[in-house]
Amino acid sequence: MRQLSVSGERPAVLLRAFRSGTIPSGDLPELIAFAWTHDDSPTSGVSQAAWIEVFDRAGFFTYPLVSTGRPTSPVTLYRGSTAERLTRMSWTADRNMAVELGARHTRWGRTWLYEATVRPDAILAYLERRGEGWTVIIDPTGLFKIKRSEELLPR
Repeated sequence: MRQLSVSGERPAVLLRAFRSGTIPSGDLPELIAFAWTHDDSPTSGVSQAAWIEVFDRAGFFTYPLVSTGRPTSPVTLYRGSTAERLTRMSWTADRNMAVELGARHTRWGRTWLYEATVRPDAILAYLERRGEGWTVIIDPTGLFKIKRSEELLPR
């Protein structure tokens, strides 16, 4: 899978390989984590619906592997985002991380810190992102009790 090293193309290459059936199921978590965490906007070239299809096939996972299972009750998560990008798949349980990452999104417009609750079955994976902490990948249909708080400014 040398092609996965091409910056900006990782999600699309992964999706093509997934749909062609050339990825063994056991390799999916590592390949998903690589494609997702090495792309600043993995849902730009691959739709959320396609990503959910891939995550569903992999089943819930953490990468790297830690001894935790899918939560059994609703979880509070945070996202720094513009209103238009609010229902994307990347969230975090760390409020400070959401503020820091959200400040990067100010180039797309006014950015806010959002807090939401997500159903446990909508949590697809926990991915450690290049020294930035854990990203919680969700199916956005599982979000509820979304609250907007402070406006985020560029840093």
